[in-house]
Amino acid sequence: MHQSPRSDAVKGSQVFPAPPRVHWAVLLLLIATAEALVCWLFPVPYRNFAIFAIAAAWPTYLCIWIRKIEPRASSLYWAIASLVTGCGFLFSWLLWIVVIFELREELLDHYNRREPIGLRLNWVLTIIGSVIYFQFALNQVARQKESAADPVALEAERSVTA
Repeated sequence: MHQSPRSDAVKGSQVFPAPPRVHWAVLLLLIATAEALVCWLFPVPYRNFAIFAIAAAWPTYLCIWIRKIEPRASSLYWAIASLVTGCGFLFSWLLWIVVIFELREELLDHYNRREPIGLRLNWVLTIIGSVIYFQFALNQVARQKESAADPVALEAERSVTA
């Protein structure tokens, strides 16, 4: 029985961990709620830093995750540089743009070369939605990997002799 090239690639390649499976709407709601709470609870001198920390939390987590599957990934270094430069400087926000596009390139490289799923990320949506858009795409990748792994696992289970 012939299978799709994707399932053949899954069989022959190294097994990578699944991407974080958080629905993009839940992530957006959590970020908006956390930032609203910061605006309400934090005093004015600390508010900008707390908002910046919340906005940087998920992209930094994605950088750490991509670093686990691709040890040469550099987006984490850019994220750390942005965090170190501070929240009020224009330079740190420009570094976050670099982080987002570096993360985009690393995701495209991984899911098109090392784990050939055929991921496509629109650069306009990357600018507009950045991390929320990435999470939308990663959720689709996680579902794709889950559906591809099920037939492979069933076939492996059937082929084991007692």
